[in-house]
Amino acid sequence: MRRLVTLLFLILMLAGCNSGGGDTRPPENPPVVAESPCDPLTGLREPLPACSPDTVCTRVAPEVGLSQIDSPVVVPECDAAVWDDRWTKDVLGFTRYACIHRPPGISAGSPRPLVVWFHPGGTGGADLAGSETSLIAKADSFDLSGDSSRPGFILAAVQGRNLHFPTNAYRDGLHHDFYFRDLASPSTNPDIANADALIDDLVASGSVDLNRIYVMGWSNGGFFSQLYAIARHGTATPGGHRVASAAVFAAANPFENIEWDSFQEAALPADQSCAISIPASNVPIFIVHRTADAAVACDTVQAACFATEPGYITTQWLADSVAAGLNITGLMIGGLESGSVVGLDQAAVTCTDFSSGCTTTECTWPPTDGCLSLVNHERWPDGDYNNYPTTGVDRETDMFDFLKDHPNT
Repeated sequence: MRRLVTLLFLILMLAGCNSGGGDTRPPENPPVVAESPCDPLTGLREPLPACSPDTVCTRVAPEVGLSQIDSPVVVPECDAAVWDDRWTKDVLGFTRYACIHRPPGISAGSPRPLVVWFHPGGTGGADLAGSETSLIAKADSFDLSGDSSRPGFILAAVQGRNLHFPTNAYRDGLHHDFYFRDLASPSTNPDIANADALIDDLVASGSVDLNRIYVMGWSNGGFFSQLYAIARHGTATPGGHRVASAAVFAAANPFENIEWDSFQEAALPADQSCAISIPASNVPIFIVHRTADAAVACDTVQAACFATEPGYITTQWLADSVAAGLNITGLMIGGLESGSVVGLDQAAVTCTDFSSGCTTTECTWPPTDGCLSLVNHERWPDGDYNNYPTTGVDRETDMFDFLKDHPNT
């Protein structure tokens, strides 16, 4: 039975010179003018700062269970009972990791699709792909290539870095940086460069179907997956490889503004914006989201209720991205909240309207609708929730079917 990592998320997760007289000498201690963290082309002017002994992270995500973090690196377990090996590489000054699982029969003569998966933010990391999803259960046999003689796929779960995260809510911890949008190849964003290096290394083994390199992600990983797919569909990695399509859960706009300057550790002034225009791309993207979500809201009403971060509204992102010409498809599914008219994981058409107004996210017993909306965010949509409840509706399969239907051609 998979570990109940998400229970921790549920309980703890869900903020001049002197002008008088004739003395023109500069003051002995001139005021320090903070440099804006924003850049009109890349959003942030540089990558998010990593936690380190010199820049200790103190706004730690509650589920991490620490008061501070002073290292950027957490080595994933990559349990040998689940994973084949742990990829390790130095990329732009950081030691990076990923857990790798390969299906049987893979070879240069029988290449398989590659799925690169990005975990949600906070804690858990790459190992969550083995404990909180059904990805490995499908990796040996699911037909992701359209060729029954080549069943299964390579699964690579990427480990993020401990970062000072630019959100009002305390979220320092393991993340993938989608706020520094250097989409060039090579990129100076350490997380984009890391994904590039991972894909290029795996392709070098000779056993990857080059037309079927896919990305998937959950929450923070879903935001980053979309950014990365847009970056690497039209522009290849340094090794010459392209992402075919993406499928994500509980994500929204990766190009929006921030409200917290994690360089100055202060609120971002209202006259500054780190948002950028949505880049042009025709990469196919599939987003699964729930009728109510307290972390990445379904609609603007929920966003106001739960005080979500800028851009964390899925239906708004779907509308804006389609208007910008992106090739994005959404699938809304039910949740646990009492106002939902459909069951967990069943297809839905509208976001839940909390008619009584905003609902608290406090997780008491019985749980509030707000609390259940937070649980919705922490339930990867594979229909298997450690018996609370199990519906048998596996939306992970929908995500795979979308990827299968959208290879590079």
